[in-house]
Amino acid sequence: MAGDTSSRTTRKPRYQELADDLRNAILKGDFPALDQFPTENELCAQYGVSRFTVREALRALQNEGLIRRKRGSGTVIQPAAARGGALHQPLSNVGELMQYARDTRVDFIRLGDAAIPKKLMEQLPSPMPGKWSHFRGLRISEGLGAPIALTDAFVHPDLREAVAELDPAEDTIFRQLERLGHLRIAQVTQDIQAVPASAAVASELKVARRSPCLRILRCYFDTTGRLFEISTSQHPGDRFAYAMHMDVEG
Repeated sequence: MAGDTSSRTTRKPRYQELADDLRNAILKGDFPALDQFPTENELCAQYGVSRFTVREALRALQNEGLIRRKRGSGTVIQPAAARGGALHQPLSNVGELMQYARDTRVDFIRLGDAAIPKKLMEQLPSPMPGKWSHFRGLRISEGLGAPIALTDAFVHPDLREAVAELDPAEDTIFRQLERLGHLRIAQVTQDIQAVPASAAVASELKVARRSPCLRILRCYFDTTGRLFEISTSQHPGDRFAYAMHMDVEG
């Protein structure tokens, strides 16, 4: 069936897979001493990869603030205090969004159909009329043992049949919509802003009212340019850090 994405698989670059493994090991505390991080040669041998792959993975972790590399001194893990005790998560592409979903868990609840809230509408590229399917869920990181995000997701009225088949505990909503709605994601935009926690958000996240949160507004567009899902995730400032790396061209 045209547009069905269930058979498509996208493999991550090997350096990203290696970075994921090492990140998980660091956050789980698999390296008891900060200066016991494996050398490049040890990582090449352990994972059967090239030195280039290892260096790219280590560069990603350094950009996330998890490790520090110094010529002649090897690689050391940044202490938790230097990282702020927060979950450092790269969210620069759809593949990393999927990894974020796999590394954490969330159970969305259905809140019925609702108009897009006025405050959220003001942040969108154009008015979004109609009643959208509304979901809400707390995302939990096993490593932190506390909520790292409160997420509200709104799905376009045209996808009501697909919404009826969604399993809120199975997978990311946007990936299920690809499969059930026979559409393809063409673009995801992210708007990141520091905001104070409202009373309702503070209660859900177990933080003080008006404490700092990182709000990420994501808009998911299909190949026709339709905005089919809108989500807002509010992260407590001391539990989450947005991480990305940029290559310099030229």
